[in-house]
Amino acid sequence: MANLSHDLRTPLTILRGHVTRLNKESISLEGQNSLTEINHTITRVGDLMDDLLSYTLLTSGKHPFEPTSTDIGRLVRASVAAWYPAFEEKEIQLDVDLPTEETFYWEADPKWMTRVLDNLFQNILRHAAEGKYANIVVDVEQELIIVADRGPGMDNSPYEHGAGIGLSTLNYMLKKMKLKADFTSNENGTRVAIGRALPKVNPEVNTMITEM
Repeated sequence: MANLSHDLRTPLTILRGHVTRLNKESISLEGQNSLTEINHTITRVGDLMDDLLSYTLLTSGKHPFEPTSTDIGRLVRASVAAWYPAFEEKEIQLDVDLPTEETFYWEADPKWMTRVLDNLFQNILRHAAEGKYANIVVDVEQELIIVADRGPGMDNSPYEHGAGIGLSTLNYMLKKMKLKADFTSNENGTRVAIGRALPKVNPEVNTMITEM
């Protein structure tokens, strides 16, 4: 998969080079719009290849899983700080509620948790930048990480067309860490709440409890 990813990048690079060259030529407005769309598509294909490679390496055990007691408040603050310039470049207003004096801990792999947040923040930049808004919250009382945007929603954006690999990667990592992500999405935006996954209850135990 790594070799395939490398091989596919070569023609994409060549295509982008031709787009850059054509942009310097005298061309109609309709032609310019087509070149812009081609350039966006090249970028999107590259992103999908990255997602596929990441998921393949992850599920084949190539990324070590090392859970430890992790300060979630501190980890989210560090991730937001790292991504702040990217949000600023897209002129996305950041509304954050990240307590500095209170926190909670999850038995999680810090690198995997950072990658989960990277995935969510990247999705905002890719699919919801037009909303110009992102809300990031660490709810200490409920032990939740909440990431929300004002994009077009998952049913009306590329979330639905090709983003499945990235979301599969996110869900795979969370499941390994005994966490889960609840998505709420409509035409006014998308909200993701990450928290502990509730343990599955054995149906026979439920029956015994009901009978008692």
